[in-house]
Amino acid sequence: MKKWLGLVILSCLLILASCSSNDNNNKVIKNNTKGDKEKVTIVPQDDSKDYQAIHSKTPSQTRGYIGYGVTNRKDIDEMEMGLMTLSKEHFNPDKYVFQEGRYLSEDEINGMLQRKSKKNPDGLNPPYGKGSNIQEKAMNSPKELSYVLEQDYLVKESDNKYKLGGVSLAISFNSVYHDKVMDSKGQTYDVDKPLDPNKVKANAKNYAQKVVQRVRQNKDLKNVPIFVTLYLEASPDSLTPGYFFNKAYVSQGSSDIGGWNTVNQKYVLFPSSNANDKYKEDAQSFDKFKSDVQSYFNNYIGITGEGYYKDNELSNLTFNINLKFYDKTEIVGFTQYVASLLQNKFPFDRSIPVQIYIKSNQQPEAVIVKNPDMDKPFVHVYHQ
Repeated sequence: MKKWLGLVILSCLLILASCSSNDNNNKVIKNNTKGDKEKVTIVPQDDSKDYQAIHSKTPSQTRGYIGYGVTNRKDIDEMEMGLMTLSKEHFNPDKYVFQEGRYLSEDEINGMLQRKSKKNPDGLNPPYGKGSNIQEKAMNSPKELSYVLEQDYLVKESDNKYKLGGVSLAISFNSVYHDKVMDSKGQTYDVDKPLDPNKVKANAKNYAQKVVQRVRQNKDLKNVPIFVTLYLEASPDSLTPGYFFNKAYVSQGSSDIGGWNTVNQKYVLFPSSNANDKYKEDAQSFDKFKSDVQSYFNNYIGITGEGYYKDNELSNLTFNINLKFYDKTEIVGFTQYVASLLQNKFPFDRSIPVQIYIKSNQQPEAVIVKNPDMDKPFVHVYHQ
């Protein structure tokens, strides 16, 4: 499922769930490993390749907690949606339904993310290093592990009962150690230290083994299969997200991660030196499209692109166009012009899904979507 449509569909499913929670035909009884029962709603998938979602009136206790460890919104979205996509390899949507993580508590997650110390001997991040002050001590021993994201996949036990069938984890790591540390006097200091990505990724497997062992200590997660993924975050101010780089499957009841498999995917920003150096043809295509877009107005039009590469092949394109408009007719005319470029003069391969977001002073004005199976782009102009 394409990234943009996946985000839209998930949002629609959640809205549908809240609207249909009083529909008795959708209510089921979910069994959890604690033995208690809860009435929930099963939200049907929009596409047969996607998961049905479980909606509960009781939110997960870790709802929104990911922001504690992952600061870039791009990374949060990619971790959540990317983990769901990767999970399909082991938890088939034909058999499993999706539920946000409900078994690991904030205390359990936070206990893993903390530095190892006398106060927190079970912390997985390293203790403070040497230094004359707390800032130096933090810089000399940076945190690598940033978050542990849980997703649950349930299977139908009978006509109206579901039970936990598997758990997926996205274990994320810093590419930049960005933190605030406090000394004994209550004074805070900012820490920003770029990390060697190769070193972080080499250490990640050891962290992951410890995370799985810790997860197995949760009595509700002792015996279910666990799908583990490793994710390297982008820098906090990056316009593109980081990427998954390894995955592994831990069998039911096991605490040992056997072999790892490589996940070959990444996001590339256009324009950028990275795109010019490593993806020259695509960078030239972006420049051509940008020039065609900017020819519509004499004044400056800001445009950036984000390319998603899977197994070194461009698999998805997203463009953000920002321009100051003075009236609605300008927005409509410009949107129609960009849609015509996408239909008739687009320099990229037409088999690549494309999403274009048009903004004015950072406020959304229009969206254009073109997938390979569409004869014409989908165009929507917002009416505010």
